[in-house]
Amino acid sequence: MIKKHLMILIFLIYGISSAQKNEFGVFFGSSGYYGDIGKNQLGAIFGNQLPAIGFSHKINFHDYLSFRSSILYGRLKANDVLSNDLNTQSRNLSFRSQILDMSVGFEFNFKRFQIHKRKIIYSPYIFAGLSFFTFNPQAQNNLNQWVDLQNLGTEGQETAANSNKKYNLSRLAIPFGMGYKANLNKKIAISIEWIWRTTATDYIDDVSGYYVNTELLSDEAAEMANPGTSNLIIGKRRGNPNNNDWYNFTGITISYKIKNRPVKCPKELLP
Repeated sequence: MIKKHLMILIFLIYGISSAQKNEFGVFFGSSGYYGDIGKNQLGAIFGNQLPAIGFSHKINFHDYLSFRSSILYGRLKANDVLSNDLNTQSRNLSFRSQILDMSVGFEFNFKRFQIHKRKIIYSPYIFAGLSFFTFNPQAQNNLNQWVDLQNLGTEGQETAANSNKKYNLSRLAIPFGMGYKANLNKKIAISIEWIWRTTATDYIDDVSGYYVNTELLSDEAAEMANPGTSNLIIGKRRGNPNNNDWYNFTGITISYKIKNRPVKCPKELLP
């Protein structure tokens, strides 16, 4: 009897989800970064955008509410040389990183909206959820070779200068933002959005804490820790440990609607 009731429950849950209006989307746009490097740069929030791409799936529970999951790939970069602050320029840090973002969350429409012809064919919306992402900051050495920074411990991680462990290359983030969507026909819609991620790490750019005694670092770590022209002062702030890094995805998604038929429970399982 318990087995039968369990099977009925499974079919009900599956039937409810399959009856929803599903959308599959392709994202084209850009990814950008905001953190310690290049700060005070003119247009820092909107600058440093690089191409990004991704895919999304959406379950429309209601004309106002949808559950959305996505996987997005992009790149981030920044350079102190582009800052309008002389102290930041003299620090001369830079980085690049690939970023893979997997997120889930809810999308709320301000107007009743579905992909098909009706009186209301557009709506602004907001989005919020949870993301898991991976990154790997790199910088160029004196030979113009790209070097992975995390393993070097440029802030003395796991040495006598800094007992902290080296930071993880995968973390959580909270995505939130807004967008605008419109129907193109009965099956296709287009949306444009700007979604920021506030992260649980300050090391997307490999910069967070303080300068340490370079004699405690490897030669390569010492080079990447202080490539600037200013004299090294042990204990001086290298970054701002009180503020974590942010990144964003901005672009256009083209969505296609698929309406599934609900799954019927087999007669032999009915009471």
